[in-house]
Amino acid sequence: MFCWKRRGQGEAAARGRAARRIAALGSAVALTLGLSRGANAQEDAPPASARESTPEPSAGFALGASLGFLQQEGLGAETQTQLVPGLLALAYVPFAPRLFLRPGLRLGYVGLTQAPSSFGARIEERGVHATAELGISYDAWLVPALSVGGGAHYRSIDFIGRGIVADSDAIDRSEWLGMVFAQVGLGLPLFRGALVVEPNLRLQHTFSDERSLLQFGIDLTFAL
Repeated sequence: MFCWKRRGQGEAAARGRAARRIAALGSAVALTLGLSRGANAQEDAPPASARESTPEPSAGFALGASLGFLQQEGLGAETQTQLVPGLLALAYVPFAPRLFLRPGLRLGYVGLTQAPSSFGARIEERGVHATAELGISYDAWLVPALSVGGGAHYRSIDFIGRGIVADSDAIDRSEWLGMVFAQVGLGLPLFRGALVVEPNLRLQHTFSDERSLLQFGIDLTFAL
Protein backbone atom coordinates (compact mmCIF):
# COMPACT_ATOMS: atom_id res chain seq x y z
CA MET A 1 0.00 0.00 0.00
CA PHE A 2 2.92 2.31 0.69
CA CYS A 3 4.22 1.63 -2.79
CA TRP A 4 0.89 2.57 -4.31
CA LYS A 5 0.91 5.89 -2.43
CA ARG A 6 4.45 6.73 -3.58
CA ARG A 7 3.52 5.79 -7.12
CA GLY A 8 0.45 8.08 -7.05
CA GLN A 9 2.49 10.96 -5.66
CA GLY A 10 5.06 10.48 -8.44
CA GLU A 11 2.39 10.50 -11.12
CA ALA A 12 0.83 13.68 -9.68
CA ALA A 13 4.21 15.37 -9.60
CA ALA A 14 4.85 14.34 -13.22
CA ARG A 15 1.46 15.68 -14.31
CA GLY A 16 2.19 18.96 -12.47
CA ARG A 17 5.55 19.33 -14.18
CA ALA A 18 3.96 18.63 -17.58
CA ALA A 19 1.22 21.20 -16.92
CA ARG A 20 3.80 23.81 -15.91
CA ARG A 21 5.83 23.11 -19.07
CA ILE A 22 2.73 23.43 -21.27
CA ALA A 23 1.77 26.71 -19.54
CA ALA A 24 5.31 28.04 -19.97
CA LEU A 25 5.31 27.06 -23.65
CA GLY A 26 1.92 28.75 -24.21
CA SER A 27 3.15 31.93 -22.52
CA ALA A 28 6.25 31.96 -24.71
CA VAL A 29 4.17 31.52 -27.90
CA ALA A 30 1.74 34.28 -26.85
CA LEU A 31 4.61 36.62 -26.03
CA THR A 32 6.29 35.89 -29.38
CA LEU A 33 3.05 36.58 -31.31
CA GLY A 34 2.47 39.79 -29.36
CA LEU A 35 5.96 41.05 -30.06
CA SER A 36 5.61 40.17 -33.78
CA ARG A 37 2.30 42.01 -34.10
CA GLY A 38 3.68 45.03 -32.29
CA ALA A 39 6.71 45.14 -34.60
CA ASN A 40 4.47 44.87 -37.70
CA ALA A 41 2.23 47.66 -36.42
CA GLN A 42 5.24 49.89 -35.82
CA GLU A 43 6.54 49.16 -39.34
CA ASP A 44 3.17 49.89 -40.97
CA ALA A 45 2.51 53.10 -39.05
CA PRO A 46 4.16 56.23 -40.49
CA PRO A 47 6.86 57.70 -38.30
CA ALA A 48 5.90 60.54 -36.02
CA SER A 49 8.23 62.89 -37.85
CA ALA A 50 6.49 62.10 -41.16
CA ARG A 51 3.06 62.72 -39.63
CA GLU A 52 4.16 65.99 -38.15
CA SER A 53 5.89 67.15 -41.34
CA THR A 54 2.97 66.43 -43.73
CA PRO A 55 2.11 69.87 -45.17
CA GLU A 56 -1.42 71.14 -45.39
CA PRO A 57 -2.73 71.86 -48.92
CA SER A 58 -1.96 75.41 -49.95
CA ALA A 59 -3.25 77.68 -52.69
CA GLY A 60 -1.81 77.14 -56.15
CA PHE A 61 -1.85 78.86 -59.53
CA ALA A 62 -1.77 77.70 -63.13
CA LEU A 63 -1.41 79.31 -66.56
CA GLY A 64 -2.27 77.77 -69.88
CA ALA A 65 -3.98 77.78 -73.24
CA SER A 66 -7.33 76.54 -74.45
CA LEU A 67 -8.86 75.50 -77.74
CA GLY A 68 -12.61 75.46 -78.21
CA PHE A 69 -14.99 74.42 -80.97
CA LEU A 70 -18.09 76.59 -80.64
CA GLN A 71 -21.23 75.23 -82.27
CA GLN A 72 -23.48 77.95 -83.70
CA GLU A 73 -26.78 77.90 -85.56
CA GLY A 74 -26.35 78.83 -89.20
CA LEU A 75 -28.83 79.36 -92.01
CA GLY A 76 -31.70 76.91 -91.88
CA ALA A 77 -30.81 73.77 -89.96
CA GLU A 78 -27.10 74.12 -90.63
CA THR A 79 -24.69 74.17 -87.70
CA GLN A 80 -21.40 76.03 -88.00
CA THR A 81 -18.23 75.46 -85.97
CA GLN A 82 -16.13 78.38 -84.78
CA LEU A 83 -12.55 77.74 -83.73
CA VAL A 84 -11.88 79.65 -80.49
CA PRO A 85 -8.28 79.69 -79.18
CA GLY A 86 -7.59 81.36 -75.85
CA LEU A 87 -5.46 81.93 -72.77
CA LEU A 88 -6.44 81.22 -69.18
CA ALA A 89 -5.24 81.68 -65.62
CA LEU A 90 -6.56 79.58 -62.73
CA ALA A 91 -6.15 79.57 -58.96
CA TYR A 92 -6.72 76.60 -56.63
CA VAL A 93 -7.86 77.46 -53.09
CA PRO A 94 -8.40 74.51 -50.67
CA PHE A 95 -11.56 74.68 -48.57
CA ALA A 96 -12.24 70.99 -47.72
CA PRO A 97 -10.36 67.68 -47.97
CA ARG A 98 -9.51 67.20 -51.66
CA LEU A 99 -11.89 70.01 -52.68
CA PHE A 100 -10.65 73.27 -54.18
CA LEU A 101 -12.31 76.50 -55.21
CA ARG A 102 -11.09 77.36 -58.70
CA PRO A 103 -11.51 81.00 -59.74
CA GLY A 104 -10.18 81.84 -63.17
CA LEU A 105 -9.86 84.34 -66.01
CA ARG A 106 -10.08 83.60 -69.73
CA LEU A 107 -9.34 85.52 -72.91
CA GLY A 108 -10.49 84.13 -76.26
CA TYR A 109 -10.50 85.09 -79.93
CA VAL A 110 -13.24 84.39 -82.48
CA GLY A 111 -12.73 84.81 -86.21
CA LEU A 112 -10.23 82.23 -87.42
CA THR A 113 -13.02 80.47 -89.28
CA GLN A 114 -15.81 82.21 -91.18
CA ALA A 115 -19.24 81.15 -92.33
CA PRO A 116 -19.53 79.91 -95.94
CA SER A 117 -20.32 82.70 -98.40
CA SER A 118 -20.89 83.30 -102.10
CA PHE A 119 -18.05 84.04 -104.49
CA GLY A 120 -18.94 87.69 -104.90
CA ALA A 121 -19.30 88.78 -101.28
CA ARG A 122 -18.95 87.62 -97.71
CA ILE A 123 -19.60 88.76 -94.17
CA GLU A 124 -16.70 88.56 -91.77
CA GLU A 125 -17.23 88.39 -88.02
CA ARG A 126 -14.34 88.73 -85.60
CA GLY A 127 -14.18 89.32 -81.89
CA VAL A 128 -12.57 88.78 -78.52
CA HIS A 129 -14.11 87.86 -75.20
CA ALA A 130 -12.93 88.17 -71.63
CA THR A 131 -14.59 86.15 -68.90
CA ALA A 132 -14.27 85.41 -65.20
CA GLU A 133 -15.38 82.15 -63.63
CA LEU A 134 -15.68 80.33 -60.34
CA GLY A 135 -15.50 76.58 -60.12
CA ILE A 136 -15.04 73.60 -57.81
CA SER A 137 -12.54 70.82 -58.49
CA TYR A 138 -11.82 67.51 -56.75
CA ASP A 139 -8.22 66.36 -56.40
CA ALA A 140 -7.87 62.68 -57.40
CA TRP A 141 -6.32 60.53 -60.13
CA LEU A 142 -8.73 62.36 -62.44
CA VAL A 143 -9.79 65.92 -61.58
CA PRO A 144 -13.48 66.64 -62.24
CA ALA A 145 -14.41 70.33 -62.26
CA LEU A 146 -17.61 72.33 -62.52
CA SER A 147 -17.51 76.07 -63.29
CA VAL A 148 -19.88 78.95 -63.99
CA GLY A 149 -18.88 82.34 -65.32
CA GLY A 150 -19.65 85.36 -67.39
CA GLY A 151 -18.03 88.24 -69.18
CA ALA A 152 -18.04 90.54 -72.19
CA HIS A 153 -17.71 89.81 -75.89
CA TYR A 154 -16.56 92.47 -78.34
CA ARG A 155 -17.25 91.72 -82.01
CA SER A 156 -17.06 93.49 -85.35
CA ILE A 157 -19.09 92.61 -88.44
CA ASP A 158 -17.87 93.68 -91.89
CA PHE A 159 -19.33 93.23 -95.36
CA ILE A 160 -16.58 92.37 -97.86
CA GLY A 161 -17.31 92.74 -101.60
CA ARG A 162 -15.36 91.00 -104.32
CA GLY A 163 -15.47 91.11 -108.10
CA ILE A 164 -18.58 92.88 -109.34
CA VAL A 165 -19.89 93.31 -105.78
CA ALA A 166 -18.73 96.57 -104.21
CA ASP A 167 -17.88 96.96 -100.57
CA SER A 168 -20.57 98.49 -98.42
CA ASP A 169 -20.65 99.62 -94.83
CA ALA A 170 -24.43 99.41 -94.59
CA ILE A 171 -24.28 96.46 -92.19
CA ASP A 172 -20.83 97.07 -90.73
CA ARG A 173 -20.87 97.49 -86.99
CA SER A 174 -18.96 96.87 -83.77
CA GLU A 175 -20.65 96.06 -80.48
CA TRP A 176 -20.23 94.80 -76.93
CA LEU A 177 -22.30 91.83 -75.79
CA GLY A 178 -22.64 90.07 -72.46
CA MET A 179 -22.22 86.32 -72.10
CA VAL A 180 -22.68 83.62 -69.45
CA PHE A 181 -21.68 79.97 -69.40
CA ALA A 182 -21.55 76.77 -67.39
CA GLN A 183 -18.73 74.30 -67.96
CA VAL A 184 -17.91 70.77 -66.84
CA GLY A 185 -14.49 69.21 -67.34
CA LEU A 186 -12.42 66.18 -66.41
CA GLY A 187 -8.72 66.88 -65.95
CA LEU A 188 -5.87 64.40 -66.38
CA PRO A 189 -2.83 65.37 -64.23
CA LEU A 190 0.56 64.53 -65.72
CA PHE A 191 4.08 64.77 -64.30
CA ARG A 192 2.81 64.82 -60.70
CA GLY A 193 0.28 67.55 -61.47
CA ALA A 194 2.72 69.92 -63.18
CA LEU A 195 0.63 69.61 -66.36
CA VAL A 196 -3.14 69.12 -66.52
CA VAL A 197 -5.01 68.24 -69.70
CA GLU A 198 -8.73 68.91 -69.27
CA PRO A 199 -11.33 68.13 -71.94
CA ASN A 200 -14.50 70.10 -71.26
CA LEU A 201 -18.02 70.82 -72.40
CA ARG A 202 -19.53 74.29 -72.13
CA LEU A 203 -23.10 75.52 -72.40
CA GLN A 204 -22.84 79.16 -73.49
CA HIS A 205 -25.27 81.99 -74.08
CA THR A 206 -24.44 85.36 -75.62
CA PHE A 207 -27.03 88.07 -75.07
CA SER A 208 -28.53 89.53 -78.27
CA ASP A 209 -27.05 86.60 -80.20
CA GLU A 210 -29.05 83.39 -80.04
CA ARG A 211 -26.75 81.39 -82.30
CA SER A 212 -24.43 79.96 -79.65
CA LEU A 213 -25.21 76.38 -78.61
CA LEU A 214 -22.42 74.26 -77.15
CA GLN A 215 -18.66 74.46 -77.05
CA PHE A 216 -16.37 71.45 -76.90
CA GLY A 217 -12.82 72.23 -75.92
CA ILE A 218 -9.63 71.31 -74.15
CA ASP A 219 -7.58 73.23 -71.57
CA LEU A 220 -3.85 72.75 -71.13
CA THR A 221 -2.48 74.31 -67.90
CA PHE A 222 0.92 74.39 -66.23
CA ALA A 223 1.26 74.70 -62.46
CA LEU A 224 3.31 77.64 -61.20
